Amino acid sequence: MEHVPKRDERILIIDEQQLSQSYLRYTLEQLGYQNITIADRAQLALNLCRNNLFDLIICSFNQAEGKDGFQLFAELKFSGLQKHATALIFISAETDPTLVHSVIELQPDEFLAKPFAIKDLQLRIERVLKRKQQLRPLYQLLDNQQYPSALRHIDEQLSDASQHKWFPLLLKLKGDILLAQQDYEDAEHFFLAMLSIQPFSWARMGLVRCYMQQGREQQAFNELEPLLLRTESRLFALDLLSELEFKQQRYQQAQQHLIDAAELAPRNLLRQQKLLQLSRLNHDYETQYRAAKDMVKYARYSMFEQPDLYLNLARASIDYALASEDEEQQSRLNRQVTLSLQALQKQFGKQDLSEQQLILQARLLYLQDHKDKAKALLRDLKNDQPISSLEDALDKAKALHELGLADAAEQLFQQISDYCKQQQADPVLTAYLQQEQAERVQMKQGPRELNNSAVQLYQRGHWEQAFEAFSLAHKVMPKNAGIALNLLQTLLTSPRPLCGVQEKLRLQHQCEQVIAAASLKPEQQRRYEQLKSKQQPLQMNG
Repeated sequence: MEHVPKRDERILIIDEQQLSQSYLRYTLEQLGYQNITIADRAQLALNLCRNNLFDLIICSFNQAEGKDGFQLFAELKFSGLQKHATALIFISAETDPTLVHSVIELQPDEFLAKPFAIKDLQLRIERVLKRKQQLRPLYQLLDNQQYPSALRHIDEQLSDASQHKWFPLLLKLKGDILLAQQDYEDAEHFFLAMLSIQPFSWARMGLVRCYMQQGREQQAFNELEPLLLRTESRLFALDLLSELEFKQQRYQQAQQHLIDAAELAPRNLLRQQKLLQLSRLNHDYETQYRAAKDMVKYARYSMFEQPDLYLNLARASIDYALASEDEEQQSRLNRQVTLSLQALQKQFGKQDLSEQQLILQARLLYLQDHKDKAKALLRDLKNDQPISSLEDALDKAKALHELGLADAAEQLFQQISDYCKQQQADPVLTAYLQQEQAERVQMKQGPRELNNSAVQLYQRGHWEQAFEAFSLAHKVMPKNAGIALNLLQTLLTSPRPLCGVQEKLRLQHQCEQVIAAASLKPEQQRRYEQLKSKQQPLQMNG
């Protein structure tokens, strides 16, 4: 390689593999860079970033046991250790699309797949360092959140024709600042002006945010359509569509958009949390379980690993098992509860989580039909304590209700409702809590007991009461094939109409869809075949 001038930019290489470290160092030295620091562990890298200001961080995905490169990058970003003026190049031999989308969502300056050529690395480094150096004064203003000064600086740069190379980036940064200042009217005019010049995805995304904040939801919907079709804006569009559908109380559509987004970039824990909450609102216990499991998986070793993740996985496992009729699946979910509690104890044994674990043990005993033992566990719990965690309080209310302690459960649900109003809880969580409270008041007993009592009502010829009970049980466990079959049988065999024609057709279609997707037990399959053929009266067995 020809002689190159020496460079004094401070560069941090984060990579566990000695061979890779040596290759990167050699490559950088060949390019003239001298001030190079190497970290072979994520924690060392974090400490170095706390005590030093680097011009460039080269972060490898593969790290030693513990925090991986993605988690390290996320921590650098969310803890403010990566300043605007610090360039970050993410490198990885792993190019699975879900990882790539997840990384790109964190917006590194460059993403480079291994193996790479020296010239390619040189091009990326020189490009990003030149940009950071040229815009350093602006980035410093952004780091200090001096937004008015930053806007003035951008306008000065935009008036200088010699800076035309940086105009697209400066314009995008101007839009970001207007949004950060919550100046949505000026931001709207700015983004519309940009779109009249060129269909920038970032300008359309900014315009959508303005419409959302101003309550102009239909206009936001219209602008999101083209964004769904573009790779760089699809995740943004799916997230915002979910939010819009939720506001319109179209919860199933909102959940599906989040499922699509989570499949693209599963490492976004905030999105997984929203998916978990929406799936509970839709009584989709399988999706709730999967979201809870993914959160534990992707938060492991990260700054976001908290006891609640393990508790919520155990809770989701119980909710899913309660809604399932598959004994093998119930057994797997029971084991998952035990594994979650063991991992919780191992990771956070020093924290006092005894009450939460006790409540989960009680719910597990209820799931295993040991109702008396479950009641005994909850007997000494105090019910007048102030709420410190909504999830803990909610799980306790569920346990009380499932065990037939309806009055105590209702009081706790009311306490939770009052707490949400005071704390301005997340809208999705608030909607779910309100739904839970209303449904539990209606049921007065657990869904299993509700289904069993409905069977008895049906057998005694109390058609209307049986229909109401089966309908409610189906509402809270919409994918339970046994309940769907019981509701369908009640609809089709009642000697008198139980609801309007349209409602009957809707419910019949719902039930048939659930049954068709399930593996029925032999007795259930026999009943269903008889029901379809209507050859003989049916005997309902629960």
